[in-house]
Amino acid sequence: MPLGASMIADYGSTLQNIFQAIAPNSNESDVEQKVVVPLLHILGYSNTDWQSQVVILQSKLDFLVGQPDSALIKPAYLIIEVKAPSKNIAHSVWQINNYMRHTGSVIGLLTNGYDFRILYNYDKKITTIVEYSQSTLIQKYRSFYKILSKKTYLNFTSTLYKNQQNIRLQFLNLISKEVQQEDMLGLFNKAKTSPIPTQQPSEEKILVSETKEESKSMIITVFNNKGGVGKTTTTINLAAALNKLGKRVLLIDIDAQANLTMGLGIDPLDDIEQKGKKDITHLLTEPRTKLEDTITTTNWGDVQLDLVPSHIRLSRMETTLNQTVDSDRLLAKKLKKHDYDFVLIDPPPSFGKVNSISLMASSAILIPTQLSAYAIRALEYVLDRTNEIEQLKDEPLPILGIAVSMYDQKSSNYNKSMVVRLFEILEKSGGSNKVELFPESTWIPRLNIVSICQDKGYPLYQGEFDNTLASQEKEAAQKVLERYTNLAQHLIKITTGDSKNNG
Repeated sequence: MPLGASMIADYGSTLQNIFQAIAPNSNESDVEQKVVVPLLHILGYSNTDWQSQVVILQSKLDFLVGQPDSALIKPAYLIIEVKAPSKNIAHSVWQINNYMRHTGSVIGLLTNGYDFRILYNYDKKITTIVEYSQSTLIQKYRSFYKILSKKTYLNFTSTLYKNQQNIRLQFLNLISKEVQQEDMLGLFNKAKTSPIPTQQPSEEKILVSETKEESKSMIITVFNNKGGVGKTTTTINLAAALNKLGKRVLLIDIDAQANLTMGLGIDPLDDIEQKGKKDITHLLTEPRTKLEDTITTTNWGDVQLDLVPSHIRLSRMETTLNQTVDSDRLLAKKLKKHDYDFVLIDPPPSFGKVNSISLMASSAILIPTQLSAYAIRALEYVLDRTNEIEQLKDEPLPILGIAVSMYDQKSSNYNKSMVVRLFEILEKSGGSNKVELFPESTWIPRLNIVSICQDKGYPLYQGEFDNTLASQEKEAAQKVLERYTNLAQHLIKITTGDSKNNG
């Protein structure tokens, strides 16, 4: 029965009473008993419809709703993971992701009683589909009910059962033909089996309502001539975050040290040179080598990044490149036609020839920096370099903004003083009106997990799948991932005007 206005109002009052039963200092058990159990009841479930504290992966899942029937192949419909109100649920996404993959559950709910995140499992790819605060859950209870109610669960399992029976009937037909016993179909009461169309709308099409729009392509050099400011780390994890948001991303490593290449788990010698593949040196020095000839694709679950790898031989090519006609535009010419939303270039922290090549190919610059005196002082030189290159280009070379990385969350007073110093440098260099310091929600904290993942050769997004990491490390990774997601969303917003991915 559809929820009418009066019924929704009644539920709003009920939900308010439920939420008032907990406080910020409540514990996890309080949230389970005073929020989750009452929610399950108003969603139509009885106490026999779920199991509590189910052991999965040597941990205990708080709620498994819709227990799989041993007589029917079907997944659990809903699992719920609960945290105390003091916990940020974003830091536990990795945990519920693992539970959903292991149980095959369709829907996941992660909550601390104040925030509610609903996740969807499609082919073991877990995606957050909606988030609610207490107030928005009350306002939008109709959609919350439609997704999580027992009625939806029963409709889902009923449809799943009918599809399974249809598949079994088709399989039986194939078996009967194989054993040449056509009449074996008569052993089954076909009248009870309604024909089910073989072409069903996929779950993906049902949930994904927005069509992919053509987006403006951006070629961005991530540049700071001060080394050790998290330039390569920012490039890798920003690229992964953009890809998770549905963007096609190409990475170009134009630094002879090849830190970006190795940070993605690719050895320039073993994985590229010895296998006869081409890299950035071929792209820059061989006129007939096309961009697609040098691309290596890397995959981590549902994250896919394309890479033009680097090689140490690039360090010996300065003279060759200087002697090449119009060498500054070598990369720009090769990038005229590409099929990516974002191209991120990782140059060396210097003002040499390859730096000129990368900046000439770019449509914008992103400056990573630490909140430290020397790193901030280097901004002056980055701005001067940008102005020099812009004079040589046919189009403007805007600075998208300054992305803070490796900052100490405990040194708030020091951070504030460095921000003041940063704006003084911008004012002195004439960039105060055209260079943005990205919001604090995008700042990347200094945590060991960032370097651990890069040393292991994968983006932070892969951390939740690494069973050698402790749960505390996975929580730390999730904390940093939240910031990289914010950074990617902000970048999309300022480069394309697309606010749909900005929560």
